[in-house]
Amino acid sequence: MVLALLRILMGGMFLAVWADNLRKHLYTPSGYRDFVGDLADKTQVTFYGDFIREIVVPNAALFARGQLVLELVVMGAFLLIGFLTPVSALIAAGFSVNLLLASWGVPGEWQGTYVMMIAILLAVAVTQAGRTLGVDARLARKHPKPRLPVY
Repeated sequence: MVLALLRILMGGMFLAVWADNLRKHLYTPSGYRDFVGDLADKTQVTFYGDFIREIVVPNAALFARGQLVLELVVMGAFLLIGFLTPVSALIAAGFSVNLLLASWGVPGEWQGTYVMMIAILLAVAVTQAGRTLGVDARLARKHPKPRLPVY
């Protein structure tokens, strides 16, 4: 039950961040470019700053749309309702690693937040937390042993 509540909390958090980013126009190409470009300039993880500048910034429109959908649907709604929880939580944990690297050494950022998010999301993924208070419970009743642990 506790991990199901943590799953719901994380889904709600991603939805709240999504709404705030939408309000700040961070999912527009220019808003996204400015935001991630600033992180690229401030991060102390040099190779990651280079990756952001060379790959992400020139493709800001694509990355902005992708992040908009991932945060809203996969990391927000899916975690909130407990649908395909192991997959959703692993994607969210990977995204949180991205945030950790991009914010490393940035003034005002506390990397411990991202470390805690990663730990919670990994626990949610491996414990199949969507099978409690989630859509995954219904899927598990229909097909108790899927070939891949997607719910």
